[in-house]
Amino acid sequence: MKKAIAYLRFSTSSQQYGDSLRRQNKLVAEWLDSHPNYLLDDLTYKDLGLSAFDGSHAVHGAFSEFMEAVQGGYIPHGTVLLVESLDRLSREKIGEATERLRSILSAGIDVVTLTDHTHYTKDSLDDPYSLIKAILIAQRANEESEIKSRRMKSAWQKKREDAEASGRIITRSCPRWLRVSHDGKSFELIAEHAATLQEIFRLRLEGNSINGITKMLNDRNVVTLTGEAGRWNPSTVEKLLSNKALTGVYVPSYRTIANGIQEIPGYFPRVIADKTFSAVRGFRSRPYGKDKETNNPWLINLFRSVMTCKACGHSIMLNGIDARGMGYYVCPMRRLHRCDAPALRRDIADANLIRTVLAVVDKFQPGRTVKVPVRILQDRNILILKSIDQLVEALQVAPEVTALAERIKALHREFKSNEVTMHALKSRERLATVNDISLLNLALKTDREKCRRFVMRNFRDIRLDTASKTCDILFSNGFRLLNFPLLKSTDPGQLVSALAYTDDETLVL
Repeated sequence: MKKAIAYLRFSTSSQQYGDSLRRQNKLVAEWLDSHPNYLLDDLTYKDLGLSAFDGSHAVHGAFSEFMEAVQGGYIPHGTVLLVESLDRLSREKIGEATERLRSILSAGIDVVTLTDHTHYTKDSLDDPYSLIKAILIAQRANEESEIKSRRMKSAWQKKREDAEASGRIITRSCPRWLRVSHDGKSFELIAEHAATLQEIFRLRLEGNSINGITKMLNDRNVVTLTGEAGRWNPSTVEKLLSNKALTGVYVPSYRTIANGIQEIPGYFPRVIADKTFSAVRGFRSRPYGKDKETNNPWLINLFRSVMTCKACGHSIMLNGIDARGMGYYVCPMRRLHRCDAPALRRDIADANLIRTVLAVVDKFQPGRTVKVPVRILQDRNILILKSIDQLVEALQVAPEVTALAERIKALHREFKSNEVTMHALKSRERLATVNDISLLNLALKTDREKCRRFVMRNFRDIRLDTASKTCDILFSNGFRLLNFPLLKSTDPGQLVSALAYTDDETLVL
């Protein structure tokens, strides 16, 4: 049987709740019913919430993996790619859109558009009618996306102009100290929250540290902006002290600011006076008060934003750092008497994490999704090649070769399918790596920043158990390393060897 591969895409995450995915799946099923000589491959490429207008799907989506498989020759000739319409492949400019179609067809892979039942083949490249039709479809798709983009920008621009001129709200989205009025045309202050916010600014102006303010609020069981009594934390207080929305200013996202969108003064009801806000901004908003200016590279926390307290879940912070790199990992909730996790020596923990785990990070792969399937597929392909060799020898002496030839074809199809699957699995789970982490001089600011970025790419969470002096590491690819000893030296070679004996995505030490 011939093979078919489905490619499904929609542009925005909100469409997952609509009809787009169901409609595309239905079209694929109907086509397969009417073409029983085709078998749908188990590997379906899906880009859910990626745009074809800006080419996002072709850069870091499943479509990019499909194109890599095409260019690598992993997809056999005669395979059919099923898409709802050509605009699922691209809504870019005509040149880019037609080039994508051309590269697929040139590789011997057919493209079937399910809405108009057009079957594009390699021969279509020499058919003027087929090319003109594809170009017109690409042009229409690009123009539609351009028009939609302009309309959306125009609509948002009109809303912003109305907001500036009349105070009418752009959306119902607002900070937690506000609510939308009954008529839906403006925002109203929540008096209790406004009073709390004004007190926070007053306490800060009086010289209280962020931790001190947090403790005062929790000691009095003051309700947070989310409605929880006595559950304030320093990071929330710190962010509030720099939030311009408290002065009534609407601040666009970084993405829209880059496109020239301006702030809107007076959009929200004012909570804090400009003079008060500016005075507080004069302080350096640090959890432990004002720090001295220093060039000490050891102040750079390599595991910032990924290291959390296993006992309470809050982000771990550094304390007591000196010029030699000494210091301690501490949970900020301990100062507020909301966590009893003890401090942990930082220099030894860092050295063990870097030397034992970070230096061999590319060895940690989730077994169920990568290591085991790839190994099984590799072993299977070795057996397939041996079987094909045996069948080829049998062809030379067999009186009836039809059955043997069909068997060879079937094995060859399975071999190519396994190659495609292995390629996709490896590309999806590939971890970022560097040539040699040991070459970085961690006494230099620049190298510490490089190492920190490397940590953030490869680790999703490091849950620190300071009581047992161990941690649980969750890698970006889903693999988990549990009970890693932070203050005890571990041979990285032994750790890598142990990975061979785990058949899932977790290694427990």
